[in-house]
Amino acid sequence: DNKADFASDPVIGLRAAASAAQLGLPLSMDSLERLSESLRNGVGHLPNPWPRDARENLISLIGAGSAMVQVFEALDQEEVLFAWIPEWKSVRSLPQRNVLHRHTVDRHMVETAVHAASLTRKVHRPDLLLFSALFHDIGKGSEEDHSERGERLIEPLALRIGFSSEDTATIKLLVKHHLLLSATATRRDLDDPATITSVAEVIPDLQSLELLHALSIADGEATGRAAWADWKASLVAELVKRV
Repeated sequence: DNKADFASDPVIGLRAAASAAQLGLPLSMDSLERLSESLRNGVGHLPNPWPRDARENLISLIGAGSAMVQVFEALDQEEVLFAWIPEWKSVRSLPQRNVLHRHTVDRHMVETAVHAASLTRKVHRPDLLLFSALFHDIGKGSEEDHSERGERLIEPLALRIGFSSEDTATIKLLVKHHLLLSATATRRDLDDPATITSVAEVIPDLQSLELLHALSIADGEATGRAAWADWKASLVAELVKRV
């Protein structure tokens, strides 16, 4: 009985998605339809918080690089994604306000995760980088500042997916301040000690700074050449070094 599979093992869909992305293969439409139907019928929903296995498979999916795009979009189209992450609905196909962007908000976040996947060896906590990359603009779509709103929305999501309260605090910081480094590096004088202090006061430790640097690069690269050039990358790197 197909339904029994999903009922006894609610992680099966995430495991299949992660495996497909890691192998660079598409998920079969048949599997997607069965999974979608099961979730619509209330069978196979993940508990709150998610089991560790579910979180690890989500991170494996996000970290698969460019191969994750087709898998993620298929999960979105079949609305499987909404059962796992209801927050995604609010940014689905949401247009950008800033003309520098090439993609809608949801696709931009997916692209940011793709770029973050190539930076995972440069950070101590790749899982926090990948998760924050995929959800850094989750606060877009209202009149409120999207970084402030994102910080608020990401907390219940991170806890539900099974991150510890300590890790969730780091994720909130990354979402709230994802524009801090690039904005400071391009608008302030790096030779002014006050500039360096203004960033150091916000970032509690070196691990958070390292993660924020990687997220800034991934976000900039995903936005496009108009928003991220070599001169900006080197200014951000210089700011990080001084901080």
